Amino acid sequence: MSRIAAHLALIESASTEGIQARRRHLLEHGPHELGWSYANILEVEAKLQRQIDKRGYFRLYLYVKDRHGGSVLHWLRVTRLETSGSPELFNDPVDGRRYLVHSRMMIQAIETLEHEMNLLSFVSADGRKPDSRHLELGFLFVVDPVA
Repeated sequence: MSRIAAHLALIESASTEGIQARRRHLLEHGPHELGWSYANILEVEAKLQRQIDKRGYFRLYLYVKDRHGGSVLHWLRVTRLETSGSPELFNDPVDGRRYLVHSRMMIQAIETLEHEMNLLSFVSADGRKPDSRHLELGFLFVVDPVA
């Protein structure tokens, strides 16, 4: 099995406030689902499912944009993934809003990295350097640098 298949991770945009709210929800209510509206998750679903089966989770890194560009300091431990080819209604337990989503992920924990990382620290699954503009199109699929 290739390194990419064995250690795939995702990156998504987040806000500091959103991370804090999700962390509070985890502390008060335990693991919960996160919904994602972009369909590009379908491209890597099988690889992520294999990783969950073998390791018990995959990482979803959280990119926070700031005045210096942005960085990754936190990641979500995702222990379950369910996808749908057509959007389904999802009620987010953290913000109480309803969304149309292509995937639901069980968030077990929010972890903090030992050192902050910028996007250039990651390599996309297709070998390119990630660009923050790609986050507007959905998840970035990357080789997990921590695994």
